[in-house]
This record gives sequence, C-alpha cells and structure tokens, in this order.
Amino acid sequence: MNKEEKRLIEAALFISGRSMSLEEIRTLTGIGALGYLQSVVEELKNDYSEHGSGLEISDADGKYEMRVRPEMAGRVKQFAQEAEISKAALRTLAYLSKHDGMLKSELVKKIGTQVYTDVQELVESGFVRSHKSGRSSKLTLTEKFRKYFVQGAQPVVPDESQQTLPAVSEAKPQEEEISE
Repeated sequence: MNKEEKRLIEAALFISGRSMSLEEIRTLTGIGALGYLQSVVEELKNDYSEHGSGLEISDADGKYEMRVRPEMAGRVKQFAQEAEISKAALRTLAYLSKHDGMLKSELVKKIGTQVYTDVQELVESGFVRSHKSGRSSKLTLTEKFRKYFVQGAQPVVPDESQQTLPAVSEAKPQEEEISE
C-alpha cells in the first residue's frame, strides 16, 4: 500500500469538508480498483481510531468524511465556522424552504437554469437531498437545513403525540423577497 495514496486521500477528506464517494476518491487518486481503494480508506480510518486522534473518518451510504469525534465536538464547536453557500444558492434554498419536495424541473421553470449549479451546491453542503423522480429529481430539505435555519427545531420523533419540527415556513423570507 502506497503511503502517498493514503496521504492524498487524507488531505482530500480534510479539505473537502464534505462526504466523498469512492468514485470521487478514485478520480482524485487514479486508482481504478474500488476494492483496493476501499481498503486504503479503511486502513486510514483505522489509523485515526488506533492513534486516539480527535478526528475520525466516518462512512455512511458509501461516502467517507473526516470529522471531529463526537466526544470532542462539544468542546471545540465554538471554533467551527458556519457553512458558507453562495447568495444564488441561498436564494434557491429560500425558495425551496417554501416548496419542500418540489421537482427540480419545476424549480428551473420558476427560477431559471442557474438552479442546476445552486442545487448541486446545496446537495454537496447537505442542506438539500435530491432523489430521482421520473425524468426529474425531487428536492427535499434535510435535517441539517432545519438545524441551521428553523429556530427552535426539535428532532423528529416517531411518536405523533410528542412535539415535532415546527413548520418550515416560520423561518423563511417572504416569497416576494426572492422573486425578480
């Protein structure tokens, strides 16, 4: 196993600030064998675990990300920077907040073709989830969106008798503010 490959993957996970798929890591490293690539990432993940680092490499849904260990997060969170997204993406996100579950094709009709870039940025930043729906994609807001933008948001609880998230529209700008 090449140490330079591990170092490159480690640097990419650190600097990206988001989850990366094995396909993205393959493009970065040029390693064609996904099984081998996965073993390199797993070895890197174990290195962080064995050394008792304040960071860890986690994996979910086939994507890997470097993050602060949960037991350390509370002590260092005041140093974290807010997620930055472009003004155009923020405008698109504001529109989606009023129309959760909208098809991307409908969003393009309402706002214009620049939403393709905006949606990609919002998906990568974790505020929106995109699911294939026919020939288009259905766009839904994520829990991360609710934590950042819905004041006093509660975790979603399966028991309907308990309090759930407040209506998303409570924290959104008026539609007139985003129309041009």
